[in-house]
Amino acid sequence: MSRYKVFVIKITISAMLFLCTAANFELVYASGDNNGDTASISVLKVGRIPYLDPRKMVRNYESMMEYLKNELKITEVRLVLTPDYNALTQFLKEGKIDVAWHGTFAYPRAREVTGAKAILTPIWSGKKSYCGIIVARADSNINKIEDLKGRSFAFTDKKSASGYFLPKIFLLENKIDPEKDFSKVDYIKKHDNILYNVLYKKFDAGAVYDKAFLLLKNDEERSQLKIVSRTSDILNEPIMVRKDLPDAFTAKIKAAFLKLKSSDPATAPILKEIGNLDGFVESTDADYESVVKLAEKYKSVFDEQTGEVSLGNTKN
Repeated sequence: MSRYKVFVIKITISAMLFLCTAANFELVYASGDNNGDTASISVLKVGRIPYLDPRKMVRNYESMMEYLKNELKITEVRLVLTPDYNALTQFLKEGKIDVAWHGTFAYPRAREVTGAKAILTPIWSGKKSYCGIIVARADSNINKIEDLKGRSFAFTDKKSASGYFLPKIFLLENKIDPEKDFSKVDYIKKHDNILYNVLYKKFDAGAVYDKAFLLLKNDEERSQLKIVSRTSDILNEPIMVRKDLPDAFTAKIKAAFLKLKSSDPATAPILKEIGNLDGFVESTDADYESVVKLAEKYKSVFDEQTGEVSLGNTKN
C-alpha cells in the first residue's frame, strides 16, 4: 500500500468522502502532453492539505469545484486532499494532481522536485502576504527583541509558519538562538493558547500570527498585551500547476481564479466558504524567490519542517 493516503472528493458525489491509495488513483490524461491542446482535458484535479476536518472541506469546496468546472467548461473538477505537503509535492511530481494549493515554505522543495510553477497568490484581509508577531505583557519590561534573552518563550508548534518558522528565523537574524538564549521554551499548539499563557504570566513572551489578537475575548484582554516585534512579511501560499500542463489551459485556470472576488456578489459566497478570502492575484516563481533564498540560508530550520509547514491564515 502506498504511504500516501488521500481523500478524493468528486463534485458529482461530493457528499461522499472515501480513502484511496496512490496506486488506485485515477489518471485521466497522460503527463507530458504539452502541445497546447486543451480540448482533451476533461478532468482537473486540485490538491490541498486538510487544514480543516476533511468532511468540512468537502462541503466548503463544493461550490469552488463547481465554479471551476463551469468556467473551464470541463466534465469534472476534483479536490484531492493529501495528509501533508510532502505528499502534495509527490502527487504534483507524479501528475496525479494538476494544481496544488501549496504552502509557502514547502514551495522551494516543491519547485525543485516537480518543476511546477507558481501562478497565483490568495489575498486575505486585503493583503497577499502575512507575518508573525512576538508578544509580551503590556506591563512587562520587554520592549525590544534584545530584551527577550533569558526569558521564557512559547511557540505554537514546528509546523506553524507564523507561530514558529518565521519567528525562529527572525530571532536568529537578531542573534537570539531559542535553544540557548531562552530560560524555557515550549510548544503549546494554538495561537490563542500562546496569548493566554503570556497574559497569565506563564510565559514572558510568545509567537503568533499577525491577527491573533482577534482571538482574545475583548479589548480589555487585548490592552494587556503588546507587540514587541514583527517578522518580515512573506507571501501567502502559492497556487502551482504541474510543469507539463498546457500553457493555454493554465491561462484558463488563472483567469477563472482571478474572476473570484469578494466584492462580487456572484463569487463572494465561494470565497467565504473556502476561508474568507478576498480573491487572488497573479504571481510567478520570481515572486517567491525570497522564500527560496531563505530555504538556502536556513536549511537546518527548513529540514526541521519536513515540508509540513502550516499557515498563519489557517490559525495553526
